[in-house]
Amino acid sequence: MHKSDFYKEIFNTVLGHSFDLFAYIDMELRYQYVSKSYACFWGFDDTDLIGKTPKQVFHDQTLSEVIAPLLKKCIDNKKPVNNDAWVRGQNSEHSFYLYFSYLPHISNHTGQVQGIIVIARDMTEFKRAQGILAKSANTDALTNIPNRLFLEKKLHELSQNSSRQSDRFALLFCDLDGFKEVNDNYGHAVGDKILYQVANRLNNNIRAQDTLARYGGDEFVILISPLVENEVVCRVKEKVERSLSQPFNISGKVIKLGVSIGASIYPDETTNLSSLLNAADKRMYDCKNQKG
Repeated sequence: MHKSDFYKEIFNTVLGHSFDLFAYIDMELRYQYVSKSYACFWGFDDTDLIGKTPKQVFHDQTLSEVIAPLLKKCIDNKKPVNNDAWVRGQNSEHSFYLYFSYLPHISNHTGQVQGIIVIARDMTEFKRAQGILAKSANTDALTNIPNRLFLEKKLHELSQNSSRQSDRFALLFCDLDGFKEVNDNYGHAVGDKILYQVANRLNNNIRAQDTLARYGGDEFVILISPLVENEVVCRVKEKVERSLSQPFNISGKVIKLGVSIGASIYPDETTNLSSLLNAADKRMYDCKNQKG
């Protein structure tokens, strides 16, 4: 078999059976080749697209923000361009997350770009799974609110972006009073239901721009950001104390709890995040000890 025929068979096998999407676009930005996988993915027969342009394939916004800039960059720089993005086709109801490679076809004789080889891979399910894992890693499984890891990352971002004295935020460290007795008397299943209700009540008593996180056990932290007036800290404290003083009804059991709260303010007291958390934590324990 002649070497060129051998290569042709190999290429036809790869292009014809791969799940990746292949196409060739000439310098007039018209399709001269599309694999069956490419055409089918965008809702066409492979013969339908020959001579057509990406305008017939992609949604206008995808074309202007993703496809056209990639093609231009590949042609102008005469170098491969790789990119990943959410894209939508003209015949698609939903967007897909694709990884693109645009390879310039450069003539050996003239050194000029003759066309662009397009290779794309559908990464939608991977991207969705990645998003689910990221949410899972940053969310408390019991209460479905941000966890300690998320809070610490958020605090780090705020401290890194803080450049003015007005970039202030407050931490309210909240610990339930009497929660140990609930677990001892009614069991952890009832305790878990109370924690879930506590998270809901706290969420209903903070501002939309603030963050509530479960720090661990029966400890919750409220991040008030931005903090313009110190009075906001007092108002949130009062609302939280009033809300959590209301009885909890768990499967017919009426349970009363309280809450001890300690606050600290960045950068008024310190710019060290560990010290800031420790200060709020210490004041929370001082508050608890004063209650006896």
